Amino acid sequence: MDVREATAESHTAVWIKSFIIDLVGRSRMCAVVSDSTGNTRLHRQLLVNEIPTMFNLPDIVHFISNTIKDIVKLEYFKLTISIMRGVITKFHKSHLGTAELSFAHVECHIGKGLDAIGKTRFGTIILAAWALQYNLPAIKRVVERGNFDLGDFAKYFRLTSRATNDFELDLSLLIKLGSPALKALTCLEANEATVGDVYIFWHAMIWAIKEVLDDPLLEFPVSVREQVLGILNSRHNQIFGDGNLSTSKDLYLSGAYLNPSMLQN
Repeated sequence: MDVREATAESHTAVWIKSFIIDLVGRSRMCAVVSDSTGNTRLHRQLLVNEIPTMFNLPDIVHFISNTIKDIVKLEYFKLTISIMRGVITKFHKSHLGTAELSFAHVECHIGKGLDAIGKTRFGTIILAAWALQYNLPAIKRVVERGNFDLGDFAKYFRLTSRATNDFELDLSLLIKLGSPALKALTCLEANEATVGDVYIFWHAMIWAIKEVLDDPLLEFPVSVREQVLGILNSRHNQIFGDGNLSTSKDLYLSGAYLNPSMLQN
């Protein structure tokens, strides 16, 4: 790993721009990709201003992660995620809880445990929700046995209760709504991912989420449906419309169109 001692320097956008040009070399630069915090986004713009032939691209993985963040922060999922966090924390911080859940895993033939939720990787909320859903029979067995106290969260894991039914339904809706974005994010983390893949997976993600929202069996409230569509429209406009990240928006469509594997489509 090649690093540079720069603790005494101010890491402004101008500093980042100059450092990148000096390190990589002007003749080798065709595109710049980064997340879209203040300095990193500005340094991308400064780079393309100095080298106009470069493409200015946001980090699509970070962008989709923030899209998931917008969805999971909706008021509709606040209680569900609060219960998730509380239950995961109780089991992970208790030796007795861990042991009881392990016993229940054996009884219920479950081979996967609970997943932790990361602080900034918002896709882990969906992964944790899926793991919790998979562990529901084991957690119910722990509550039924009564050796480990889940406190106020126990009522959501009774064998038969309104609170249990409501929680399980909302957990399922959270997973269904977040899974398309998580799948797209995972695929686009690949080293082989191209700008054409970004175009295809982003639009596939939007289509899949809209299919979930339009499913009459899921009965999403109108307000939630409108909020999610608003998030998707806003995020889409940022990259593919007239938003503040769309300076190279035509590159994605061109990449998809020029991909030889798409010639038959």
